[in-house]
Amino acid sequence: MSVKALKTLCAIVQQGSFAAAGDKLGLTQAAVSIQIRQLEEQLGARLFDRVGRNQVLNHDGRKVLERAEQILTLYDQLGDGLGAAGQFNGELLLGAVFSVQTGVLGPVLARLRDRYPLLKIKVLRGMSIDLAQRVESGELDAVLITEPQHSIPPDYEWATLDCEPFYVVAHKDIPVQSDAEMLRRYPFIRLDPRAWAGSMIDSELRRRGIAPDEMMELDSLQAALMMVEQKLGLTIMAVGNHRLEYLRERFCLVPFGDPVIHRNVGLYQRRDHGRKALAQVLIEEFLKL
Repeated sequence: MSVKALKTLCAIVQQGSFAAAGDKLGLTQAAVSIQIRQLEEQLGARLFDRVGRNQVLNHDGRKVLERAEQILTLYDQLGDGLGAAGQFNGELLLGAVFSVQTGVLGPVLARLRDRYPLLKIKVLRGMSIDLAQRVESGELDAVLITEPQHSIPPDYEWATLDCEPFYVVAHKDIPVQSDAEMLRRYPFIRLDPRAWAGSMIDSELRRRGIAPDEMMELDSLQAALMMVEQKLGLTIMAVGNHRLEYLRERFCLVPFGDPVIHRNVGLYQRRDHGRKALAQVLIEEFLKL
């Protein structure tokens, strides 16, 4: 089974026909047909069904196509990350929670890209708990998240990059009061309790015996801020220094907790992976801010 045959299969699907794939690859239609017939013989399954005058990818063909695309991606990345210089080429698969993505991540990645122009960076968003699982499953190289609330497994490591206090965030028109008074008086927009930050907020509310009037639950900080702007209620979130002044100009912020509670934000990764040296550079760039 050749890589060439897998590329031909993908080209047929992308171009829409055997003839168009041949034109794209510089092959005759007969040569394309021979490659696909040989591939079918090796796999022991037909990949295309004839529908009228057209060859249409069937169920087995779609499964093989999906696997072929994965194999070709890995084939193209075969040399990525090899050798000392290779650490800083190829693709960095990074996860980041919303507050990091909208904060200092942009300037950090811009400096990183200036230093390593061949580097490709893919950033995926999600909740801390989900992103941590994607590191542990090997889908992501590293993630910028809230510090895990469980002990760090031996094969993984954590580096704290920032400590963010929590605030009650209310509309500008609401007069400043204590956090407890505000939470008892105004409707509460809760963050998803599955999120580690949401779990920390719920624990502090229970500890202090505060039972706010919950009017909705959201899994997005941005959505929660939009609801606060519409005077639908108030919310609680962690705010780093990079966003503090921006939010103070637009909202009423009151420290939350007695004493004020904080969360650590940092980088979570496997102790040994192909992008470890690059992840260390990422940490260093964050700590310069």
